[in-house]
Amino acid sequence: MGARLVAISESGDRQFELVEPATTPVRDTNPAVSPDGKWLVFSSSRGRPLDQTSLWIAELGVGSPPRRLTEGTALDVHPVWLPDGRGVVFASTRERGNFDLWQLAVRDGRAGELVQLTHGPGHEVTPAIAGDGTIVYAAVTPDVDHRQIESHLEARAPDGTIRRLTEGPADSSPALSPDGAHLVFSRPALHGGKPDAELWSMALADGVIAPLVDLPVTDESGAVWSRDGRFVFATSVLRGAEGRVVFSAIIHVDTRERPPIARVLEDRVGPIVRLTPALTATPLDAAVLHGDPEYLPELARIMSRRIENEREAAP
Repeated sequence: MGARLVAISESGDRQFELVEPATTPVRDTNPAVSPDGKWLVFSSSRGRPLDQTSLWIAELGVGSPPRRLTEGTALDVHPVWLPDGRGVVFASTRERGNFDLWQLAVRDGRAGELVQLTHGPGHEVTPAIAGDGTIVYAAVTPDVDHRQIESHLEARAPDGTIRRLTEGPADSSPALSPDGAHLVFSRPALHGGKPDAELWSMALADGVIAPLVDLPVTDESGAVWSRDGRFVFATSVLRGAEGRVVFSAIIHVDTRERPPIARVLEDRVGPIVRLTPALTATPLDAAVLHGDPEYLPELARIMSRRIENEREAAP
């Protein structure tokens, strides 16, 4: 089972494959569009087992053939572009087996100098970069079996100084607004005594944290801001027994709306698994996005139809 990168419009029309499809099953995830809108960097298992990824790059266009950016056997994930478009920051296991943050220079689609940015005892993952070069990321402390036991957010200033932003214990997937004033991240909340990951907003000026939206029963992560700072897109997952993923969708929230409403991004192909959104520099049509259905009622309808179809197909 693989994953591929596609582009769709606000109205849910499938536009094109973002990169040339592989001839064998591969996992292409975590796309990041360069500030000038010309290049797409992503994590991919191309040429490797499905559970191992390197960074690849492609010029945005119809079926553009990708090139491998990072070499070696390390796991390279979560790429994000520098504000000036001269390189990417990503998480990699290439130093000691745990994830650290690295910066790779990129020019005309080619890899340049590689520099290690963090050397923490745990994992530093899912970076986001402010306009001044400050990098916000999740610092994860694993146990002996590499399972997460604590996660909080940290900020690395351009001079290398690191400060803690949140107390955790399970904060992840930070996304900085284009003006650098707000941070959206994932943090569990209790619903009926059970935790699920929600999207939270933090004002960096005073550190005040508040829920962005409240979506019981689903887990939200991987937030990304529109380039005008109005919309937040994210992955939302409904889990079943033993944490198994039952349904996955891309949702969006208009931060100017009061109260904020989570809507599901329509895809006319149908309700299929969708993960790790990225946005191009093309301005979004707010009116079209507001026409998308409210997420939780639509999710209930999708699951009801799925159950009914399974019943009809049963012998």
